[in-house]
Amino acid sequence: MDPGFKMSDWLDEFSLPQTDFSMLQSNFESKMPTETKLLSSQEIIKMASSRYIKVFDCGGLDSFFDIPAVAPEDQQSVENVHLLFTCAEMMRNKQYDQAARVSMSGRTFSLQWGNPIQRLCYYFSGALQDRIECEARHELPGYNKTELNGLGAFATNIIPYVRILQFTSLQAILDTVRNASKIHLIDREIRNGSHWSVLMQSLALRSSSYPIKLLRITAVGKDVENLIEGGRRLHEVAQSLKIPFIYRMVEISSMEAIQQGMFNVKPGEVVAVYAPYAFNSLLYKRNLLDNLVDVIVKLRPRIMVNIEVEVHHNSPRFENRFVEVLFFCSTWFDYLDVILPDRHDTRRVMYEEVFCGNTVRNLVACEMNDRRVRHVKTDVWRCYFGQKGLKEMSFSYQASYQARLLLKEFPQGECYSLDANGSAITMGWNGTQLLTVSAWTCL
Repeated sequence: MDPGFKMSDWLDEFSLPQTDFSMLQSNFESKMPTETKLLSSQEIIKMASSRYIKVFDCGGLDSFFDIPAVAPEDQQSVENVHLLFTCAEMMRNKQYDQAARVSMSGRTFSLQWGNPIQRLCYYFSGALQDRIECEARHELPGYNKTELNGLGAFATNIIPYVRILQFTSLQAILDTVRNASKIHLIDREIRNGSHWSVLMQSLALRSSSYPIKLLRITAVGKDVENLIEGGRRLHEVAQSLKIPFIYRMVEISSMEAIQQGMFNVKPGEVVAVYAPYAFNSLLYKRNLLDNLVDVIVKLRPRIMVNIEVEVHHNSPRFENRFVEVLFFCSTWFDYLDVILPDRHDTRRVMYEEVFCGNTVRNLVACEMNDRRVRHVKTDVWRCYFGQKGLKEMSFSYQASYQARLLLKEFPQGECYSLDANGSAITMGWNGTQLLTVSAWTCL
């Protein structure tokens, strides 16, 4: 690492949304006498980063106190984020004792059930503390993924984006297999199977010109009870709809163990693969990712649907990842604060711990193969899948239109966005891209 590289350089180098900080601060000052609306987490981080750059580039304490007239809660939030930047800078300089003191100071003002910035600082200061302690011992913390413990179903039912992405995926699959008589669905996230019951109802309503002769679902996972329960429910649905149905479980300890022979694809079956979030978890070892995609390609799916986080969290440099995940997660915490306004809701706290906390800890505290959380944007997947013999598919007008209709059912609809990303669809919140759903077929 360049010894002359400073934290302020990280922020300059990081491609922040184009913001005129002087204008931003001027607007805040002019609004404060009559308007006390709190800033978003991203605005707070931008303000903190602007002040941080001034402090270290100008070298004076005057800049440290140069905070525009904002609400006291926002002022405290700016100072808390400033402490995170300071701690990261000290770690870069291997000043672990000083970094530990700064981290503990930031921890004092962070709360797991506080406002979005307090919650964000809670996980970041904890992750920095983990890295400080381990680097002082010349080792880094290992990967310790927290299990979902039923939070997947909670997310599907409560969080609009999860439902809309799932709906769009199923509509794309239905559009592709609409006229097939033998259909083989491969699912790596079966949970309770309720999403397939919707597709089964649509298949049952098809014209008599295209009767369904066999629907086969192969569920892949390691939670046997979940796999069994999902199969039981789907058998009941198929029986009520009089659809010829076969359900099969493929129990694997991880996606690393997947093999082509596990799926028993029969001649004449149209294969569709539903693989949300299946690939980013294998970016840490290219050979494992290659194996999974090669297995899928050999199954010759008519369609494969993928959902991934639309952000780049795969830089080999700690400082880049730190800034990237800080900005990205700030949007998630703001988003959750709107759709789940009860800050003491235990389900919300658990969701943040599993999905946000685990992500922050792994990206900030871990390195090399222990850094399992890695995200890349759709353009990277586009290039990779193309090299593997997959071609991107467009979503039908019906899939896009119905996704927008579904989005209108949720509050704060003006804050959401559904944008074309090539042939894919990217969903965002207040100008930040969050998740992308894409569809692929074999050449």
